[in-house]
Amino acid sequence: MHEHQLFSKLSFEEIDALCILKKFKKSRKNELLDLPFGEKERIYFLKKGTIKLIRINDQGEEVLMDILQKNDLFGNLNLDANANGDEFFKVVSDEAILCTFYREKLEEVMVKKPDFALDYIKFVGFNFKKLQNSYKNILFKDAKTRLLLLLSMIIEKEKVNTASYDLPNYLTQKDIAQLICTTRQTIISLFKELENEGMLAYAQKEISIPDVQKIREFVKNVK
Repeated sequence: MHEHQLFSKLSFEEIDALCILKKFKKSRKNELLDLPFGEKERIYFLKKGTIKLIRINDQGEEVLMDILQKNDLFGNLNLDANANGDEFFKVVSDEAILCTFYREKLEEVMVKKPDFALDYIKFVGFNFKKLQNSYKNILFKDAKTRLLLLLSMIIEKEKVNTASYDLPNYLTQKDIAQLICTTRQTIISLFKELENEGMLAYAQKEISIPDVQKIREFVKNVK
């Protein structure tokens, strides 16, 4: 946790005092996380693994809301809203390790360390801006561009520094369709199109990207 940019200015003692649960059980793929939402609001830090935030709609179907990866924070980040009981977290990697702390403990640290409070406000604001940009991309970009923007986002979060990369495929075609607001059939067609263009190779267990820079250049030129 100390390696995260937000918590790097805190001492190990302060982080130890903040965290109340340092390890989560090893979870099977597709297992729902039974996170302890209660009267005391909590914030979670994903140290290892990948999980999906899902909501169950009126038809009893899963609707994918977000992907959470290593070093992501989730929970009551804005320090004023209660946890949504209609949302669930599902493990999509072999293991998920989390730290969790009470929101009030975070507030105590922020009172004692104003510089950390400022960093936290900037961090939450930056993530809100990214969320706004993702909505803008959904509204004003074509489906192919939205798909490549999503792949680029995952590549950056995975901190890929190689020319090619095999991205673990923890998302179904339906998941991807929900994330970029299109249909599963459109996703199937787009993967075939991108394969023909040599930008990727889609398989059940991984998405092979032979030229990472090609996707980065595409995203850089998106207006």
